[in-house]
Amino acid sequence: MERIYKRRTFKFFRDFGYRVIRLKYFIMIVGAMLLEITTLIVYIFNNENIIDFDLITASVLYGITSTIIVLLAIGALVLIKTDKSRDKNRINRFNNFRRSYFKLTNEYSKEIDSLVKSFDNEKGSIETKINYAIMIAEKYNVFIQEFSKMKTPGFLNDAFNYELEHLNKEKIFFTNFSLLSRPEELEKVNKESDLAHENFLRELDNTERNLRIII
Repeated sequence: MERIYKRRTFKFFRDFGYRVIRLKYFIMIVGAMLLEITTLIVYIFNNENIIDFDLITASVLYGITSTIIVLLAIGALVLIKTDKSRDKNRINRFNNFRRSYFKLTNEYSKEIDSLVKSFDNEKGSIETKINYAIMIAEKYNVFIQEFSKMKTPGFLNDAFNYELEHLNKEKIFFTNFSLLSRPEELEKVNKESDLAHENFLRELDNTERNLRIII
């Protein structure tokens, strides 16, 4: 539980960071403007005679700070363009992962769902039910092998691990059923599987939302 809390806390600050980082250029420009205004005010009020203060010096000072602002603005535009290219790459990698995942899921889900339906509907023969469980576990084993080969971006490692855990738990559930494990053990594995899949979907959703924010 403590590990889950720490992970969720980290994700909260990471998601918050995505929002803050997109303000950096605005902060740079506003900070430069405040610096310019503050510098002029300090210069004026430090002058012994506010009425007769040196207009030429003030103009030079104003020009220097204005130049700094222009340079910062140009730099910000360059950084924005660089960030957009990097963000576009992240979005493409995210979409490629999601597309590959759902394509792979579609290849196995129909057959697995059909076997699971037969497994659930079998009420008369425990041997037949066990045979269905063995076949489902074998299908999940192949599914896991193919899923493990997927190219996964580093920022989706958590999502990948959640889904890998989900698939392994599904395999374990049906394997344990074929070995006639106790119902409470099967229920525990089933809950862990559901939680892992929920975390996977939540991680995908959070990542997609963050990528939209940083565009």
